[in-house]
Amino acid sequence: MFFRKTKTSGVTTEIRVRRCYGCGAILQDQDPNDVGYIPPEKFASDDDNLCERCYKLRHYSKLKNTGDFTIDYVTILNAAKEDHALVCYVINAFFLEGSILKGIGKFLPENVLFIINKRDLFNKSYSDEYLIRKTKKLLEKENIIADKIEVTSSSVASKPDSDLLARINSLRNGKDVYFVGAYQVGKSSLINALLLGYSNRTDKMITTSPYPGTTLDVISIPLDNDSYIYDTPGINNSSSIISFLEPEVVKYILPRNEVRPETYLAKEGQSFLFSNFARFDFVSGEKTNFTFYKSNDLTLQRSKIDKADNLLKSIYTNKNDPVRTEKVNGTASLKKVTISALNDTINRIIITGLGFVEFSGKNQVIDVYVPQCVDVTLESNAI
Repeated sequence: MFFRKTKTSGVTTEIRVRRCYGCGAILQDQDPNDVGYIPPEKFASDDDNLCERCYKLRHYSKLKNTGDFTIDYVTILNAAKEDHALVCYVINAFFLEGSILKGIGKFLPENVLFIINKRDLFNKSYSDEYLIRKTKKLLEKENIIADKIEVTSSSVASKPDSDLLARINSLRNGKDVYFVGAYQVGKSSLINALLLGYSNRTDKMITTSPYPGTTLDVISIPLDNDSYIYDTPGINNSSSIISFLEPEVVKYILPRNEVRPETYLAKEGQSFLFSNFARFDFVSGEKTNFTFYKSNDLTLQRSKIDKADNLLKSIYTNKNDPVRTEKVNGTASLKKVTISALNDTINRIIITGLGFVEFSGKNQVIDVYVPQCVDVTLESNAI
């Protein structure tokens, strides 16, 4: 079906052609292999729609794999700098450490807006001020001074963030906008949220093609006749467990809705397993309440330390469990990081890309086992 009757008056029927607002193709729900296809349920609605091709282009991760920060990204950032374009550097509020790409600072132009995305993964009482303050400290380690930061949410967005859209429009000064960020920070979903009301009034199409001088496929979305949004592929952060795990497993450690903290009272000699991804051993100290922040889809398993390796191996051998990795067959596959608690303050042990554990510091010693490439850090509210 290619046409829709929109109004009937007597014997006169008004018929209009429905087009994809991205590429202009006539929409149809008959042939998935032909241009302009959308599913019948979407075609039946009166909403403006993208054809499946443009929809997948908007959801970039469905088409292309990620890459490391290489000369290709440097080429793109240099072009943005030369054109005085705006770069929107997207950061995942739940995985701040995994969102900061080492070495990228010297290639960023002056006009950069840092967007802390997925704020809705924390409850409303969580401090935006803390997220901004910590983000600035992490960026300072990369010699980046962040004077423009916005906090927003796109993971369950139902309408554009009009304030953010206005900020982007004011900062870009009619120039192009480049969205960059680490893998799985929610960059493309943020663009989708911003463009929910998007209407292509130019003769240009949404396209994907290698950026000039690179091998990277970049989505070009026309803003007007003279400027584009460029949606670049997510960049691997090798210190994040997200870049270590298989893509089909990553979805279980990426929170999809507000994270529910889990608190356990533990005594020394107990261990907690994050599937077979990581292991948290309470080696010594008085009884402690540990609060775990991680995806609601990831179940913690608890055991005694002397039985934790056997439990980890049993997870590995359970081929029917989708929440496991083929890359870790026992504790010997992991590195050990020993943490000595900072006393009389709230401690936070962060496993980059996986989550964090909070507790009150009272001389505890904790061993954290993670894949060799993954960073483990200790933070305190006294810092």
